[in-house]
This record gives sequence, C-alpha cells and structure tokens, in this order.
Amino acid sequence: MSEKATQLQCYHCELPIKGKAPFMAMIQSEEQPMCCAGCKAVAEMIDQTGLTRYYDFRSEAAERPDTAPNLIPDELRQQMHFYDHPDVAVQFITKTKNKQGKDIFEAYLIIDKITCAACVWLLENSIKRIKGVERFDINLTTHRAHLSFDPSVVKISEILIEILNLGYQGTPYDEQIEQKNLKREWRSLLMEFGIAALFSMQVMTISVALYFGHYSEDMSASSYHLLRWFSLFATIPCATYSSRSFYKAMYHDLRSGRLTMNVNISIAVIAGTLWSGYNTYMGIGETYYEGVTMFVFLLLGARVLETSARHKSLLISDDILKLKPNFAERIAEDGSLELVSTNRLNVGDILLIKPGDSIPVDGILLDKIAMVDESLLSGESLPLEKHQGDRLIGGSVNYEQPLRMEVLTVGAETVLSKMSRLIDRSMSEKPKIAKLADIISTYFVIGLLLCCVGTFTVWYFLADAPTAFGVTLAVLVVSCPCALALATPSALSAGNQAIIEKGLIATRAGALETLGKVTDIVFDKTGTLTEGRLTINETLLYTDQYSEFELTKIAASLEATSNHPIAYGFNEWMHENEVELYPVDLIENVVGRGIKGEVNGVNYKIGRLDWFDLSEHEGKFDSGLWIGLGIDDQLLAAYSLLDQLKDDTKAVIAALKAKGYRLHILSGDRQTTVDLFNQELQIEDARGDLLPEGKLACVEALQAKGAIVAMLGDGINDGPVLAKADVSIAIGQGALLAQSTADMILMSDQHLMPLVEGVKLAKRTDKIITQNLFWALLYNIVAIPCAMTGFVLPWMAALGMSLSSLIVVGNTLRIREGRNQ
Repeated sequence: MSEKATQLQCYHCELPIKGKAPFMAMIQSEEQPMCCAGCKAVAEMIDQTGLTRYYDFRSEAAERPDTAPNLIPDELRQQMHFYDHPDVAVQFITKTKNKQGKDIFEAYLIIDKITCAACVWLLENSIKRIKGVERFDINLTTHRAHLSFDPSVVKISEILIEILNLGYQGTPYDEQIEQKNLKREWRSLLMEFGIAALFSMQVMTISVALYFGHYSEDMSASSYHLLRWFSLFATIPCATYSSRSFYKAMYHDLRSGRLTMNVNISIAVIAGTLWSGYNTYMGIGETYYEGVTMFVFLLLGARVLETSARHKSLLISDDILKLKPNFAERIAEDGSLELVSTNRLNVGDILLIKPGDSIPVDGILLDKIAMVDESLLSGESLPLEKHQGDRLIGGSVNYEQPLRMEVLTVGAETVLSKMSRLIDRSMSEKPKIAKLADIISTYFVIGLLLCCVGTFTVWYFLADAPTAFGVTLAVLVVSCPCALALATPSALSAGNQAIIEKGLIATRAGALETLGKVTDIVFDKTGTLTEGRLTINETLLYTDQYSEFELTKIAASLEATSNHPIAYGFNEWMHENEVELYPVDLIENVVGRGIKGEVNGVNYKIGRLDWFDLSEHEGKFDSGLWIGLGIDDQLLAAYSLLDQLKDDTKAVIAALKAKGYRLHILSGDRQTTVDLFNQELQIEDARGDLLPEGKLACVEALQAKGAIVAMLGDGINDGPVLAKADVSIAIGQGALLAQSTADMILMSDQHLMPLVEGVKLAKRTDKIITQNLFWALLYNIVAIPCAMTGFVLPWMAALGMSLSSLIVVGNTLRIREGRNQ
C-alpha cells in the first residue's frame, strides 16, 4: 500500500497531514485528525453548537483558519468566520424583505455576558452603527437579539466579531446552547451571592461588637483593632469575587464612554474598602465594612431574583417549537416506511401521519380529505376539514384516519418557526419607560460624580486630603441608590406576593406596575371567557316517532365511539342524566361528515347538517354550531352546541365596567358565535373571524390612540398579541406559547375573579411605588447637599442610607395590609 493511500487528511479543511496528526478533536463522539489548532478549535465549535451537518452538506473543503485572509489571531474570533458559510448560515439565517422591498437577512442570536440594561444599550448602539445593519434589538429578559442586515454590505461574522470586541459573545440561537449558558450563568451568580451572604453575616456580627466597643470602655484597644482586621479580611471576598460582575460591567461601560450605575456602585465598593482598609492599617478613623458587604449582598440578591424569573420565562418560551415532533415516518420510493429525524426532512418528502400524531412540518395534503386540529395555532375549537391540495401546518394534530402529505417547507420557513420569530420580534421591542430609565440613570451618575469631584476639590483646599476623601466618601455612601433601587422592585415584590394569594402570578418585572395603569382590557373568547368545552344548548325535533330524550340517547351512543370535541357535549348530557347508552354496531367514521352506526337494528348517522336534506330547513342554522341526527338523508333532530361562559364571567365583566375599563373581545371564532355570547355580556367592541395578525393589528390600533392595553388569552394564536400588549395575562392551563409571552398567569381555568383582585392590588402597588420614589428622590435631594457641606459624617451617611431603605421597605409592607380590602 502506498504512502499516498495511507496519508491522513485534516477532517476540517481536508489538507494532507504528513505523519501522525498533531491535533485530535472529538466530533460526534469520534476522534478526528486535525492539522492545526485553528482547525481543531473551529471543528469543536461546530460540533458543540450542533452544526455538524455542515460536514455532510458542504460543497467544498473549509478554508484553513491560519491561512485565511484578514486573519484574527484570537481563536474565538476565528470561529466566527464559519457562520458565513452557506451550509451553516442556512440553519439560522432567513431571507426576508425590508420596508423598501430590498432583500435582507434575519437572524436570532443569544448574547452571553449581559448583566443589565446598560449592556443592552451599549450593544444595540454599537452594532447599529455598522454599515449594512438595519436592525439589532436585544430583549433584556431573554438575552435574545433580533438582527437584520444586508449581506451584500456586511457579513454575519463581522457583526459577531464586533460583539466580541465589546466584551460579549453572540451565537446563533440554539436551545441546547442556551440552556448551557443559563446553567453556567446561574452557577456563577449563586457562587457570588453565596460568598457575599456568608461574609456579610460575619462582618455584621463583628460590627455589632465594634459599635458597642466604640462607645464603652469594656473593650481593649487591641481587641478593637483586631476585630477591625477581621472585618477587613471578611470584606475582601465580597469586594473582589462577589463584586466582579460590577467591575466587568463598569469596564465595558467606560470603554464605550458610557456612565451607568455600575460605575457608581464599583466606586462605592472600591473606595469604601480601600478607605476602611487604610484606616484599619493606620489604626485611625471610621470603617465601612458592614456597609460595603451588605450593599453587595443586597444588589446580588436582587440579581438572583431577576435571573431566576428570566430563566423560568425562557424555559417556557422555548416550548412553542416543542409542538413539532422529533421524528416522522417517511414513505420511501418502494412504499416502505422509515423513521427519520424531523431535522433531516427535505422539501418533497412524502410522510405518513397517523391519527393523533402531530404534523412535523408544513406540507400539502395528498389524500382526498382529512380532519386536522389546529386549535393550538388558530384558536379554532373544532377540527378543520382539509381537502386534497390544502396546506397542512406543522404542529397541528391529525384526526380520525391516517393521512399522506408532501413536505412543503422545513426549518425556519415553517409557520411554527415564523410565528416564533413574530413573538420574539414583539418581545424585543423596548418600551418607552425603559429608554427613559436609561437616560435618567446616565444623568444621575454623571451628576453624582461631578458632585464628588467638586466636593473633593473644595474640601482639599479648605482642609486636607483625608478630610476631603472622607467627605467625598460620605457623598458616595449617602447617595448610594439603595432606596432608589428598592423603591420600585420592593413594592412590586410585595404586590406580586399578594396577588399570588389571589391566584394571579406575575412572570415579568413591571407587569403589576403596568396593570395598575391599564385603560383597556382585551379578552379572547374560547377558554378565556368560556369554559372551552361544548354542551348541548338547544334541540330541534323533526319527527313524531321519537321523543327528544330517545333521540339524544341515540346521538350520545353514536358520539361515545368518537374522541371528537363534539362528543364531549353528549357525554356531559349522558352523565348529567345518568343514561346507560345503547350498544352501537357497524360503526363507520366518515371523514369530514360524521359517524354512521347501527342502534337497535336501525342505521343512524350523526354529523354535519349538509349530510342531510335541508330543503325544508333553509336559514334555520345560520347562527352557531349545529349538528344533525337522522336516517339516510332524513333529518330527525338538530342539536345546537355551545361553549358555556365561566361561572363568574358576567360578574367580572360587570365589575370591570363599573371601574371604568374599556372592554374588548378579539376572537378567532365566527362573528355569529361571538355575537351570540356577547348578548349576555354586552361588550361594545366584540370582534370575530380574526387571525393572529388581525388581533395584533387591533391591539396596535388601541395603543396608537393612547390606550394602555391588558390582554387575556390562551392558545398559540394569542402569542403575538400577548407579546404586543402592555400587560398580558394567560390562562393557567392555556397553551405553552401563550404563557411564554404573557406577563402574568391566571392560575385558575374556571374563574376570572382573580383578575379583578389583581387590578385592585395593582393600583395600590402603583400608589406605593409613587410614594417610594418620591421619598427616595427627596432623600437624595436633601442628603447629598448636606453631605457635601460636611454636616453628614460617614457614619451618619451609612445610617441615613440604611434608614432611607427601611422607610421604603416599611411603606412597601402596607401593600400586604390592604390585600384583603
């Protein structure tokens, strides 16, 4: 065998390797030879990000990283170039058009290392400056970015490298990668918080002894100084390890020329620690170890709560794509069935979908007729009749009999994926209040730092450097935004705990605050105002040979053989009347029509009214849902099936009207059905026949008129409009997508009264927030000038900061006092 035949090739770039491979990489659980460290790094990145299909479908060998043009030495940056390859890009980049009709690319990224709104501001403003980038919006809650760019002007790798230059890392959105990042972030944060909690308790314990020792003669000087040294050693882990996220954020902010609260927090921690350490070493002055450690502990505690809520939100939001099954049965050319991964389906494949199975991708129906449940997508409560050539939507469920379909779209082009992107886009839009908060925060920090510089300068010339440093530190400590930072979150936390007792859970920060300002409330109908199950509302007889009871018993016996939603109405009638059903023989399911069966020797059929001769009944069944029971073409009885209002729907609507809210119904059901329900509720704006886009347009129109909109709904079709509403509320057992986009979840499926209770608490919470903010601002307006003039000593500053926080917390507790009012 020749040497050429046995010569190794690099698995990644396919260049020959002389002798033994210098590097090996684990790709899909197998070791593969690599010619250099660059190929190894990139190949491992492709494997770790789940993009190994690139090697199956690439049309040419990859370019070796260390011979590529415009080489960037950093291996991490080298990896970014591989996202430009068409076989890789197609898996996360979609083609669309901008407002001018020009072709652009869209991608969704996960941005790692984001810690606060300032990070989002920095990234958004920096990336938007890149020529060719049309849009770059980051959702602070999910850390997902929506990117639109012109591929003829800028490459995706150039954008990702710029993100790296800013100190962050962007990767194509992938659920598994996201989960790994979340776990890593959570572990790191818990370690920082745990260290801060442990050592802050030690420092506080020592501080109690120091306080008493300072004002008594029972403690010797050596013991007093020894305890101060212990405090210093206990503070160092808090001021270094636990505070590292603040320092990193400050570094990135300063690099970008932006001043944020991270700057002020970092200066306070560093200055407080160094000043206290200097005084401890010299055996003079005051120390502020307890202030530093508790400050870090409280800030990290707030971040733990925020991160926990965000992670729970992300776990729910990813469930929309889980409607798609992992595997599908593909019909081979020889007619045999093969089980394949949904990700490996191609356009043109022929699939077999069994009854009860989910349709994996969008496709075209090949059989003459089929019944498909699209309730999770369209909100339609009944299965839809599909005919040959009709489009089938991935995520819907096949009913009654097997069907064959041809794959039309896969991956990012399916309706399910597009709806997911629509929700992400709606969620990524930043509200005005968030932008205003960024501006106010910047000016506050700038003003505070100018005060500190001015204070130090004046006191340096009036007295000396130690005095100037002490007064300046007092200004920093007294103005530390504890009360200001606690004003809103503490009230929201108390309010959220109070509404939990009422059966309403807030899943996003600020939801309760917004609920207190709502002017319009929008309801979906099915499953929100109604119970979501059909019952027999009216029966019409067209024969004298049978009683109503006898015909309904026959109908219930036939429907008992089906799992169709219509059958539930007859099953409920059967249980209420304790009826023993007739045995049914010769059962036949007629797709798109109904059921045939023999009862007591007579062949009956039950189903759609157009299955019978309606020449004598024209116009009688135009409103609502009707089905018929008969023999051959003769109609014996017609049943009106209706979804019932929840027990407290009328009371809730009346209570909300009395409070002055403008109410709306936006439903995917027929307008006639919506009007029938609205006869009892008398809501002025009740609209039916609406697709998800129509609901979204209605909410946007209300918001354009200045309305603050709350939306209640369930079902995936409500996802986009829930995301767009100012505050959205999903029903507890509603579809996972609805809950993922919702700001709040109503835990009860059968009662809406928690909404009324939640509105009361929201208004009370909003009032408390206003009071807290007023006090916090008043405190800073008074305390900062006093500290600058030297009338506030450092220990007074620490005490004032603590008292201001206690006042805010005490006022917040009043929310729970009024929870039963």
